[in-house]
Amino acid sequence: MVENVRVLGFLDEVLTNPSPELKVGPGVRVIYVKKVEHEYKVKLGAVSVYRKLDPEMRDFNMDVFVKRIMRGLTLSEGMKNRSVLPSEFEDFETLRVRLVSLEDIFLFKGVTSLGRAKDIDDLLRLLEHGVDFEVMLGELNNQRMIIGPERFEWLVGLLYEKSLILRKVLAEKGLRSRALDKFIKELELSFV
Repeated sequence: MVENVRVLGFLDEVLTNPSPELKVGPGVRVIYVKKVEHEYKVKLGAVSVYRKLDPEMRDFNMDVFVKRIMRGLTLSEGMKNRSVLPSEFEDFETLRVRLVSLEDIFLFKGVTSLGRAKDIDDLLRLLEHGVDFEVMLGELNNQRMIIGPERFEWLVGLLYEKSLILRKVLAEKGLRSRALDKFIKELELSFV
């Protein structure tokens, strides 16, 4: 996610015209190709989608959003404050690359369409790493003030449904998360 279109331009330049410093091995660079047409532009509201062509790792898509994800969740001050600057990016002069918190990734993955099975897998991994549901509830309260009520209700509805799916998947594996159960109950009481 980038804060504005100007930063998107910097990011586009770095990704599509990599400098020699971005080599990943002797004579080998990671290359990003901008996809002109991609389903995530329509489905998720991504402004740009890049295909990473990496000779050492598998290729993948990188979706870039300007200020909003899923035409709803908005980059907030809380999200910025929770993000961290990895040491390997400290020396970047033109572009600051920060990693959003696990809680914010959980929210982003939680408001995508229900048909995205990969997001359920990602949410399960985030649960395994440990997420602070209180932080997410606080961010939801913040988002309620930032985005319109109709959009907020729709996004929280998606998050609620995905949380129920997570609980079901865990139960099928003979597992249970009391923190997830409490989160679902809080969603029911406060937002749904």
